[in-house]
Order: sequence, then C-alpha cells, then structure tokens
Amino acid sequence: MNKIQGGCHCGHVSWEFELPVKTVVKCHCNNCRKLQGSDYSSWIVVPKSQFKVNSGREEISTYHFSEVSQKYFCANCGSTVYGINGKHFPTDFMVPLGEVDNYSEDLAPKIQVYSKDKAAWVHIHDDEPVVS
Repeated sequence: MNKIQGGCHCGHVSWEFELPVKTVVKCHCNNCRKLQGSDYSSWIVVPKSQFKVNSGREEISTYHFSEVSQKYFCANCGSTVYGINGKHFPTDFMVPLGEVDNYSEDLAPKIQVYSKDKAAWVHIHDDEPVVS
C-alpha cells in the first residue's frame, strides 16, 4: 500500500498522499496541545508535492497561529486537515495522524519533540527517540 487516505470528521474534506513520508512526529509542545485539544499530537510530515486534497477544498479555512505556521481545518466540523510548521518543516504539510483512514506500520511515530513540555502523566516511549 503506497497511498494513504484520510479526511475530516464530517467527511466533507478528503485527502491522500503517497508513501514514503519524511517522518512521523509525536509533539508535546504547548501549541500542538492547544491546537489539537489533547495531551500531545502526532503529525505525519508529508512533502507538499505528495499531498492532494480530493474533495472539500472549499470547506478548508485557515488559522495563522504564528508568523510562519498555519492550521488548515474543515470549516464544517473543525477537524484539522493539515498544518504548516514554518519553523521546522516549512516545505511540508503536517497531517494529523488521527485523520488517517488506512493506518500502516509506515506511520508509526518515529521521533518525539518538545518532551520537556509534556504533560506530567505522559510517558516517553523508548522506541520513539526524543529530539530536542
């Protein structure tokens, strides 16, 4: 399976991308926690040239949360469709792992970042290296 598919919660926006991806990141930073509403977030780093919105492009709204980073989300249900992390991955899309329809072992988290900001109850997994 080389094609990964997914979309928003309500189904208005669907997308796909081709494997391989750059990496899969588990992030504990304050921005990700607030933007995803969870104790950490998991992002698939996909080169922009490999990502395609199949339906619902007109439903996508943008929130600029810094000078260089944005969140693109479904205006109907609020689900994140993808983001741009202009600081660390400016030429890629950050696709939320939870939006994937057909999980693959290729999408297992590879690194953890901002672990110093993690919630006290979150445990670092030994098989996911911590990158400062």
